[in-house]
Amino acid sequence: MTLNRRTFLKTGAVAAPTALAAPAYAQGNRKLQMVMSWPHNFPGLASMAYQFSEYLEQMTDGALTVDVAAAGELVASFEVYDAVGSGAADCLHSTPVYLTGSWQPAAFFSQIPFGLTALEHMAWMYHGGGQDLQHKAFRDLVGVVPFTCGQTGIQMGGWFNKEINSLEDLRGITMRIPGLGGEVMRRVGANAVLIPAQEVFPALQSGALDATELQGPWLDTVSGFYQHAKYYYAPGFQEPNSAGEIAINATVWDELGDKNQAIVQRIIEAINSVNCGAWAYNNANFFQTLKNEHNVDVREYPQDVIDALAVKSAETVAELGDVDDMAAEVYASYAEYLKNAVEYSVASEVPFYKARARQYEMTKS
Repeated sequence: MTLNRRTFLKTGAVAAPTALAAPAYAQGNRKLQMVMSWPHNFPGLASMAYQFSEYLEQMTDGALTVDVAAAGELVASFEVYDAVGSGAADCLHSTPVYLTGSWQPAAFFSQIPFGLTALEHMAWMYHGGGQDLQHKAFRDLVGVVPFTCGQTGIQMGGWFNKEINSLEDLRGITMRIPGLGGEVMRRVGANAVLIPAQEVFPALQSGALDATELQGPWLDTVSGFYQHAKYYYAPGFQEPNSAGEIAINATVWDELGDKNQAIVQRIIEAINSVNCGAWAYNNANFFQTLKNEHNVDVREYPQDVIDALAVKSAETVAELGDVDDMAAEVYASYAEYLKNAVEYSVASEVPFYKARARQYEMTKS
């Protein structure tokens, strides 16, 4: 089956943005309107928008300020790209996955099943041409200039209200899972749906969902998923990393000038770096909370499930790279670096993780 918009996003398709008044600029200063896809105080995600606002005001001595609006205050979670591209807002914090309803290959810049990890993603974006490719694609597609901002790292596979002992157990379940991971789950028989992150808990609570993935122990614990799903599965094949981004309306970006463009870009890079550490730190600590306080049953997918997901993921990603000429260019760049990254990690990182786990078991008291 060839990927297309109808099959790729059965729910949560991008809607037309709510009409907004054009942002007002004070003489000599500019106040940017930012919209984000998250509620206020959403752990690990909303903080980046607030930091952008704070640091930009500091670094420009108040010449540039940012007003941050949460999901639903001005536009809905999936409408932020349309709002910024149209000029109804100036900038956004979201994830490229929320743009896949318009252009499916946007997923390459965020999350690819069995794909690049957080550090590898940054390597490709900053050093392998990924950022230049994304600028070209997103400016043409929706009229924004994006900068990767937010790296969740390797995620968990998800929460389930029943055991997954074989591939057959995935067939027919309804699972919240976005992007290509959702398409892969459909191809192995699950009913994959996409709903905003803030709507997952009530859907799980009501029984509308049998399973969900969101991120990892930090955000999942705060979201309370353990209250309505007992089994927590790994690995997060669907998201070895999920990169967010801050994107700016292309006209606004061009008007900023070289100095302010440099300030904006360096601020985003700094936030991205700090956020990468935040996920690693908090996931490790909240994992202990899930195990020791909430008695969550942490398991690994059976081998037949992994094998099926791996095959379907490879098929899906290859199709994604064949959507159009721009997708082919992005896919060629991504796939070339992924090959090198995998071969290096097999030689270096995998042996280290095994050795470290053995050392831990041998010496723990």
